[in-house]
Order: sequence, then structure tokens, then C-alpha cells
Amino acid sequence: MINITPLVSVAVITYNSSKTVVETLDSICNQIYPNLELIVSDDCSTDNTVDICRDWIETHKNRFVRTDLLTIEKNTGVSANCNRAEAACRGDWVKVIAGDDLLLPNCIQDCVNYVSEHPDTIYLFGKCESFGLSSELCKKIDKRFDYTFFSLSLKEQLYRLNVVGNCIPAATAFYHRERVLDIGVTNDERIPLLEDWPKWINLLNAGVRFEFIDKVIIKYRVCEQSLSTSSKKSAGIIRSEQLLYKYYRFKYEYEHANKKVAIEKYLRAQKIVSQNVFWVIVFKLYKIVIMHKLH
Repeated sequence: MINITPLVSVAVITYNSSKTVVETLDSICNQIYPNLELIVSDDCSTDNTVDICRDWIETHKNRFVRTDLLTIEKNTGVSANCNRAEAACRGDWVKVIAGDDLLLPNCIQDCVNYVSEHPDTIYLFGKCESFGLSSELCKKIDKRFDYTFFSLSLKEQLYRLNVVGNCIPAATAFYHRERVLDIGVTNDERIPLLEDWPKWINLLNAGVRFEFIDKVIIKYRVCEQSLSTSSKKSAGIIRSEQLLYKYYRFKYEYEHANKKVAIEKYLRAQKIVSQNVFWVIVFKLYKIVIMHKLH
């Protein structure tokens, strides 16, 4: 018999989230679904995020089956922080959320309803709705998410992620903890500021089917950091994207798309991530050779 009220772990990922984390925690507390565990993992915040979370948990701990607040003495990046949070979860299902996003009140219940009706589900996604800053920017962010992705074949999904780009609403992910543990896919800590994209590629390579619920279940906060997909990317985000290309996308694009483009992108990635004069010279020589051939 399927358990219609399985324990769900909600893992909150924080770093300098003092201005937003209470709203996030309140959105978890206000879930209509009863059987919840709360894990908060902080990545060495320099503000008072940890104190705020500790006080909030003390006040609201009776709402949850179990609570845990994880801290660390040195900043490690979001990928490692997610791994710590997810490793601490004990629920049948796991919902990870950043310390500035919000769960709609029906989020967990809608997800549990879906997986109860589709017992083979390993990973489930839904829709999210952006808020904060300007409405124009929110619309721009919302356009990044392409929900037709979930109707593609596994082969088409891998091409989309490796060659075109990432369009998956990571904030909505909901997964079966033990099944994912058995598969052995975690966040790639070699890529510190880009936890979701490599994970999707690894899961698809492992043959995991991504299920989709056609409902808005998350509110995604648009802030300055949300511009990491725009022209104002931080150096850390740029480096993580180049690491992603080096470790994941290069081989796929070389084998399945444009070899010349793949080589150029790989050399550019090596130049950025290694900060080694050797790769700077190699990249320049490659560009000279290509330009010479064009003429």
C-alpha cells in the first residue's frame, strides 16, 4: 500500500539570507501538508542568518517531525551546501529550496498527490512564478523556463541541456531520497556555484525520467543574484559555467553537434578556469589559425 502521507524533508539552503529567510521559512510552516521535516544548511554566512534561523526554529519546531540547523566554518559554495543539506534529510521525499524563494501553500501536497498517483516517480518538477524587483525583469526570468522540455525524449533532453542551455526550473524539484541515493547522483562540488545543471545531466545519463506537474508550486525571488544568467554575471558564476563546459558539455557537443565550436569553447573554458598563461596562448593561437583558414 502506498503511504499517502510520507515524510517530506524540506531543505533550506542559505548564505547571507537574513533579509529573506524568515519569509521562506514561514512559507514552509504554512504548508497544508502535515508531515514535514525541516533542514536548514548555512554556508558560513557573514550576516546574522544563522541566528535568525535558530530563533525561528526554536519558535516553530513543534510544527515539524524533526528540525536540524547545519553550519560550517568556511564557505564552500552552493553545490557543497546542497550536498550537506540533502545528506541530513531523513524523509521519503526531499524538497530543496533557496533561502529567498517561497513554497506556495499547496506545494508539498500537490507533489505528494502526484507521486502517490505515479509511484514510479523519482524526480518531479512543476512551474514557478517570479517575483521581486521589476515586473519586466520577472518576465525575463520566467521566459528562461521552458516547460515543453518535459515532453521531450531523453535523447532530446540531453541535447537541450548540453548544447542549447538549461531551462529547467530547479526551484521546483521534488525527489525520492532513497531512489536517488541508489543511483548515486549528488551535486558536483567541483562546480561550486552551479549545482543544478550538472545534476540534471547526470540524472538523465543515468536514465532517470523527469516527471512534470502542470501547476505553479514555487515563487522564485528575482534579485541581483538572479542576474547570473544575464550580462551581469559574477566572476564566480562565469568560472562555474566554464567548469561545467569542461567537465560535461564539451564531450557531448564535440560528439553530437559542432566539433569546431566545441574545441573553441573548451579552450576558452580552460583559459578562464586555469588562469594559466599556457591556455591563454593556446586559445590565441587557435583563433589565429581559424581566422587564417577563413581568409
